[in-house]
Amino acid sequence: MNKFKILLLISVLITILLSTILLIYYDLFSLNYLRKTYLQAQLKVDQNYALYFFFFLLTYFLIAALSLPFSAGLSIFIGSLFTFFDAILIVCIGASLGALVSFLLARFTLKSLIEKRYKLQAEKINKGLKENGLFYLFFLRVTPIFPFFIINFMFGITNISAYKFYLISFIGMLPGIFLYVNAGSQISKIGSFNDIYSLKILCSIFLIGIFPLMIKKMIYYFKLIKK
Repeated sequence: MNKFKILLLISVLITILLSTILLIYYDLFSLNYLRKTYLQAQLKVDQNYALYFFFFLLTYFLIAALSLPFSAGLSIFIGSLFTFFDAILIVCIGASLGALVSFLLARFTLKSLIEKRYKLQAEKINKGLKENGLFYLFFLRVTPIFPFFIINFMFGITNISAYKFYLISFIGMLPGIFLYVNAGSQISKIGSFNDIYSLKILCSIFLIGIFPLMIKKMIYYFKLIKK
């Protein structure tokens, strides 16, 4: 490991340590602080509902288009701030349009780079698409085999049309979005520490982790897709 990497690692560790100390010192980990911050955000949204609806829609779209790793947390946060169906709408539109932009970016500007850098992933996706057709894209959307940004990029270098990619992605993302938004809706009801252990909250969080694996097992069990 060269000196630059060592210095970079030390800098990251110091930053994490100082951030943790500040968070603890200012009591930013406490439930009361988090609840207070959430209520302030909720008040702002309620006062300018339409404005924040489009603000979060645009924010989610940019995060999805740029493949930033904040979509899960943002989905939960949006679920806690908006009505259930509005939150579903925000996340679905933002995620699917962002995925489409990544798809088009890969197809028209990054194709050669992606084929070189993600050669193994590209070969696996091309094989799956050839053997299973468009259902393979749906399968990848509802199961955690590849990160979403890799799916967007990889399908951008296949022959699938942008329209079919968008439509199947929209449908395939719905179950996961439903679970994340539902988790946010349940978490927004936490008023005390004991509420964290309520059955609804525990089930909503549990389903986020277990649902994709259950769907994957079911699809393989009924032989809906070739491995």
